[in-house]
Amino acid sequence: MKHALAICALLAVFVWLARRQIFTWPYYYDEADYMYAASLGWRANYTGSPAQPLADFVRVGLARGGDASERSELSAQTRAGRDVDFYRHWHGPLYSYWLLALAPLRLDERVTRSLSYGFPALTLLVIYLGSLWLLPGGQRQLAAILGSIFYLWSYTTTVTNEIAPHSLFVLCYVAALILLMKWRITSRSRYWYGAVIAAALAFCTLEVAFVLVVVLLVCAALEHKLTDWRWMSKSIVLFAGTVLVLWPAAVLKLSFVKAYLFMSYLAIFRKSPWGGVSFAETWRLRFTHSPWEWLLLAAAVILYFRFCDVATRRLLFPIFFYAGLMLLVLLRVNTETPRYMLPFLAALQVGAGFTFATIFTKWRLALRSAPAAAICGLLLWNTTAQIRAHPILPAPRLASVLASLREQKLTGKKLLVPQDDLPMIHYYFPGTSLRGYVNEQERSAALAHERFDAVLDRDKTLASRTSVPNDER
Repeated sequence: MKHALAICALLAVFVWLARRQIFTWPYYYDEADYMYAASLGWRANYTGSPAQPLADFVRVGLARGGDASERSELSAQTRAGRDVDFYRHWHGPLYSYWLLALAPLRLDERVTRSLSYGFPALTLLVIYLGSLWLLPGGQRQLAAILGSIFYLWSYTTTVTNEIAPHSLFVLCYVAALILLMKWRITSRSRYWYGAVIAAALAFCTLEVAFVLVVVLLVCAALEHKLTDWRWMSKSIVLFAGTVLVLWPAAVLKLSFVKAYLFMSYLAIFRKSPWGGVSFAETWRLRFTHSPWEWLLLAAAVILYFRFCDVATRRLLFPIFFYAGLMLLVLLRVNTETPRYMLPFLAALQVGAGFTFATIFTKWRLALRSAPAAAICGLLLWNTTAQIRAHPILPAPRLASVLASLREQKLTGKKLLVPQDDLPMIHYYFPGTSLRGYVNEQERSAALAHERFDAVLDRDKTLASRTSVPNDER
């Protein structure tokens, strides 16, 4: 009963923190693409069709991907082809299945986004119950509370409700890491195989799951299991079989390769594909948004290396190793959007909760209560302060743009629109032919060579009609 009450209390505070963080505006940019991918249906997402064959994907990428002047045209051609891999941003289909399950309910944007908080709630259960399952008597209750609070009450978790697969990915990889830790302390194969299945689910969600696979292999090597060919064969078959069931195109069409090729393309040819912020600005924003959280996380890492005993370091090695490796992989992702921290931050948060609990339980009850309460209070204060400092502001332009297109009866027409608006307009007006532009130079070039029924300016909500084709003036 006490655990049920504790979980309810943790969730109640989370609901209170997140109550005003839900976006209400139309699906925008990445969200619109994910929603459009789901609108293509179960069959398209499951079979990965329609989609550009891998050979054509490589050929076009090599021929035109490095030319910045052709990106808008290439994007327009790809969107015209209804490529389901493209609209999922080459991620796996697991998150699309979630959106497809919601589709018959015909929910509005706000409710759909609010349901995204179901993934942190499930992750809370995994962290809390996993702590009770992993740790010995005195440590487990405190670890369950601290690990859950570090994750659930953090500013990053609280403000992340966009339509995106990152929160689902957190659920999968946290489950995999807890199962992996259980396997290391018990040597029971069923926990290892459970971790393999959870890793396969993560792989079907985001391609960066390869980091989790590396962690599993390293832990297997540390336990001298890589040379056990029968054991490894079962693991490979289980992983591949899970992927085959959930994402057959990954195995039969090698669709997952596109994700890694696209990641390589972003790293080589795109200076700042996730936004206009620099590396220094990205981390300045992260620290200023959650200063106390980052200080506590840094303290936990120091405690892990300096003051934890060998058994504790062995237990927590997978989670800290994963967090560090994922952080290195995502170091190139410079953005102010919080959700891009989730692939590494949740692991660091859980590891911090476990570490503090291990240290505190060595003290008498009277001594451990004060620092544990202080950590909870600092995390809660940090998040509430940042929520007040960065309120969710309305975005009336987005709804006005859609209303303007409806009023002017531009559905099915050929439009020249800002590149940032293109995914949204494409989702809400799927029969419309769209060409995007990034700057005025691209806008002028498009108008000089093509005919459009209307043009949407970057800072306006009304589209201006082009009554006479440019080539006839």
